[in-house]
Amino acid sequence: MVLVTGTGENQKGVISAVVVRQIERANKKRLRFRGAVKFSDQVRRHIRDTLLPMVDKIVEQLGLHEKCFELSGVNLGAASALGVGVSITGLSADLPTFIAMLSAALQIAPLNDFIATGHIASSQGDITAVEGIPAKLEAAKSESSTKRFIYPDLRGDASLKALSPKQRDRSITAIMAARDTIHTKAVRGVDELVREVFAEENVLLTSLQEGFFEVAGPQDGGDPISAAVSYFTDNNEKRFWNALQRYFSAGACDEGKELLEAYAVFFIRRRRYPTGFGARLLQMIYSVPPQVRRLKIEFPILDRAVCATIDRLAQQYDYDDVPLLYDAALGRHLVHKSQSCKPEEPLGTGTPDADCTVFDTIISMINEQALAREIGIPVDSARASYTLPSSTVETYAEFLDTLQAFYIHLKRYVGGNTASVPDMVNARSEAVALLERAFLHRGQGEAAFAKARDGTEGGMRAVLDAVTEQCKTEEQAKHILRIFKDAISEMEEEEKVRCMRGAMKRLGPFLPADLRNEPAERFVKNWEAIIQAYVQSIDRISQLLRTM
Repeated sequence: MVLVTGTGENQKGVISAVVVRQIERANKKRLRFRGAVKFSDQVRRHIRDTLLPMVDKIVEQLGLHEKCFELSGVNLGAASALGVGVSITGLSADLPTFIAMLSAALQIAPLNDFIATGHIASSQGDITAVEGIPAKLEAAKSESSTKRFIYPDLRGDASLKALSPKQRDRSITAIMAARDTIHTKAVRGVDELVREVFAEENVLLTSLQEGFFEVAGPQDGGDPISAAVSYFTDNNEKRFWNALQRYFSAGACDEGKELLEAYAVFFIRRRRYPTGFGARLLQMIYSVPPQVRRLKIEFPILDRAVCATIDRLAQQYDYDDVPLLYDAALGRHLVHKSQSCKPEEPLGTGTPDADCTVFDTIISMINEQALAREIGIPVDSARASYTLPSSTVETYAEFLDTLQAFYIHLKRYVGGNTASVPDMVNARSEAVALLERAFLHRGQGEAAFAKARDGTEGGMRAVLDAVTEQCKTEEQAKHILRIFKDAISEMEEEEKVRCMRGAMKRLGPFLPADLRNEPAERFVKNWEAIIQAYVQSIDRISQLLRTM
């Protein structure tokens, strides 16, 4: 929140925060105020008489128990240094206070990129205008972590009553001027507010953990409070499967596992097997891009013990679904079964082809763009950030020292352990070996030293450029080999043949007629060299076309 001092055009805003946590009831009081920041009597009554009943209504409709809260404010740095407290006397802190109370009540984390201001003027959750918006906007823009400014919708009739025409015009002008530097969002009720500050993924996870995942929302939904409850309750089943798909398809395995376990535990607590759980989970796993599934998803995605517990809840009509749950959770038979399903259409072809699916998946991870992202850009960044005071060296010892120092610098960018002290002896020998390979057909190390000593053709800088390119080539080859091994190591022989058959189909138009119809089994033992050659040829064509 922003606290404002001064009046009129001399107002100044300073960032602060309201902190709310759940507490046990004490002395029949449900609210406790603590800390150096003082809440005025008017503000305390408003929180007790308006904000707390609103939170209670939401909590009740979600089927949860009544909550008690402790509220405190973060003291301002300047005031704290002077040994004085700050008082909250106005009602413009209603929005952050309501958000904090609801967050504590539901144990749901709000987004942390916004500042909110506004007055909640009714028990139904209507939000009305407040003073000091220009000063608050200026304070929000000065806070680097703040990306959004949430404020009352000044177009609403109820909001206009709180401001004079001059104040309203100043507020609108400030909001329009701030849009180039911060995202501004007007809200008319707490329903619009909760949609802005609570992400769907957080709502979903909390609904499972706190137990309102299957609660039916209000039927009418005509007021902001009812609409806010609907946001927490509507379509949670659909939300779950959509969120799970997003997490696993993006390779966010930890987030996906956390959500999946929360879903399973929710039903375990209710002593019920979720209908069609295994089939839907297996279908979702099948739909994940194969390269993501193979390289970024760590099975099991649901703990065996959890599977066993939920298995025991299955009824007779669930028996066929249980084996599918284990297949999906443990990653059983995924390659075989996914290939028997209708495959996606590979890039660059007009018809779907099951034989090409595995091949295209591997190729997509080692093409020019992927290698540039994983290897090329880091290596080039290492070279660009390394500067030399001179393009020449005077002695061979200085040449080797410079080479060694650059090699250590280079390794820090391409997988080196930056927390360990390098072995200087090994670093020098590896640097020299890399140099020799870089100048293999150009006179080797002696020629490189002569160039650095004489300053010809770019001197020492050109030597480091050549070493950089050699490093890039070798690191890309290592990366390709890792991808191959990760992707193919678990394949059965028949799957490797299928992959090679896909390669042959892709290469078919470029092969001589006598090789075009050869069986894939003939070449499967040399799949690594063939796929590398294919990648290199495609990338060379891409580079050529870019120059035209």
